[in-house]
Amino acid sequence: MSGIVWLASYLKSGNTWMRLALASAREGGVAVDINRFGGGDDTISASRRHFDSVLDIDSADLTASEILAARATAYRLVAETLGVPALWKTHEACTHGPDGTPIFPASATAGVVYIVRDPRDVAVSLASHVGGTIDDVIALMAESGRIASKATIALPLQLEQQIGSWSENVESWLDRGPCQPIMVQYEDMRRDMAAVLRRVTEGIGMPTSIAAISAAVGATDFKVLRAQEEQFGFAERPETAQRFFRSGIAGGWREALSAAQVARIERDHGTVMARLGYL
Repeated sequence: MSGIVWLASYLKSGNTWMRLALASAREGGVAVDINRFGGGDDTISASRRHFDSVLDIDSADLTASEILAARATAYRLVAETLGVPALWKTHEACTHGPDGTPIFPASATAGVVYIVRDPRDVAVSLASHVGGTIDDVIALMAESGRIASKATIALPLQLEQQIGSWSENVESWLDRGPCQPIMVQYEDMRRDMAAVLRRVTEGIGMPTSIAAISAAVGATDFKVLRAQEEQFGFAERPETAQRFFRSGIAGGWREALSAAQVARIERDHGTVMARLGYL
């Protein structure tokens, strides 16, 4: 089946790493260029340029509600042109347009890989990413219905995105997605990326081999990606972050968060954390 495989997650949960690893495995385990390999702006669900190109319109002339209503149509048109499934990254919650139509339609979907990470680690990583305090980020992660990339003075490169809270984002894809998702935990990626890639590639029907997966794991080792960023920079790193590929460790929250910060995250997201085995 052709269509789009959505690589979905809340921010700073391992989405970019997974995208690079899958792209490498698909090509036999070749080395990656983080600024080219695995796709650019056009393989991000909220790409304004891609939306305008596919629908042959100027999104600057539309309201946010009109854009949201047209998203599903844009994805269906993309899916019709694909000979093989495409890997598209998204941090958006799996929500609906103003008329109740899912913005990620089943008819355009070849699969869903949803990546989750302990929200306590997400808070630490996201604070570094946005250049904010951990307390501010904890509040942001609990913000129900949170929207990103709202237009202010200049028109953002990405369309307005309904991110939701961390819990809302997770539950939207696990419970109301366009198909049964393959759920991947970031901690398992750190523990045994080869096993994760085997499960994911089999689940989405991507032809590959044990040798290709092994090579892809080496090509996208966190130290390799971080060294590339240090040498050449990374186009997806925001100006607020010193680096995109920071440390990548699991469990670092134990040294970085105060007891009060841990308690607030667990209070905000305890139900979903327990569901995923984080509590």
